Formats: sequence, structure tokens, C-alpha cells
Amino acid sequence: MPILTSRTKFSTRCPGLRILGIDPGLSASGYGVIENNRVLDFGVISTDPQMSVPERLRKLGNAFNSIIRRTGPGYCAIETLFFKVVGARSVLLSAQSKGVILYVLARKRIPVKEFTPATIKLATTGSGQASKRQMNYMIKQILSLDDNVPEHAADALAAAYCLSRRL
Repeated sequence: MPILTSRTKFSTRCPGLRILGIDPGLSASGYGVIENNRVLDFGVISTDPQMSVPERLRKLGNAFNSIIRRTGPGYCAIETLFFKVVGARSVLLSAQSKGVILYVLARKRIPVKEFTPATIKLATTGSGQASKRQMNYMIKQILSLDDNVPEHAADALAAAYCLSRRL
């Protein structure tokens, strides 16, 4: 079972401009749900590296299916994959995890918009060259969050915020 840490802050499912943001990864995928710049839910899905890759992907897909069922987003913003100097295996695993997530979103007919890290940083901080630390600080300020937001969840919330600004 994937490790799922969540901070659910709502109890009813209602449509509207509810946006699911995702920071995809196989080891850790961040997610955050906002509506009208109010955070409804966020967390990180972690998978056990001792498990087989297919099993980790299945668990990741099941976790996102559950999150979508529970939160009822109308839109999704997902960060495009970005790699500096990384081994090919890491790139492939991240791409596979993103593929599983996109499959779950497509099955639920949730429109998806992809954003580059620079675009998300620009929407959040005003600079596409901002550091990850600056972006995470700003998203916590914009959405009135405390410091207890995991980095991957903050990245996902920033992606959702970026889409909310465009809509």
C-alpha cells in the first residue's frame, strides 16, 4: 500500500473551479486540491522502492483514483517532467508514473493542462528563474498555509494555482 499523507479540509463534494495539482514521481508524487484559491486537500503518495515497478505503478494509480473520487476535481494541472543530469532509469520511471496518472485522469474525463516548472514559478513568484525554495515559500503565503507542507505537495499546489490563474 502506498504511503498516503493527506490534509483533507472539506467534507462535501461540490463542482466548481476545483483543481487538482500534481507533481508526478514514482517514489513520491505530490498532490494538492484548491478551489477559489482555498486549499481543500494536499499530500504526498510514496511507494516502497523494494516493490516491483509494476506494483508501485498500480498502487500509485489506485491512490490517485481514490483522491479523485474523494475530492471531485473538475480540472488538473500537472508539472511537466524536468531532469537535469539524471540517469536514464530515473527518467523512465518518472515518465511511467506520469503515464499512469494521466491514464487515471483520462478515465475520469478530467481535463489536464501541463505546465513547465518555469511557468509554475512565474505564476507563483513572478520569476520563472525563482528557486524551488522561493516558490514553495510563495505558494504557502498565497494559499495561507503553514510550514508543514511537504515539498512535493507544495509543488503540486503551485501547479494548481498556476492553472487557476489561467482559468
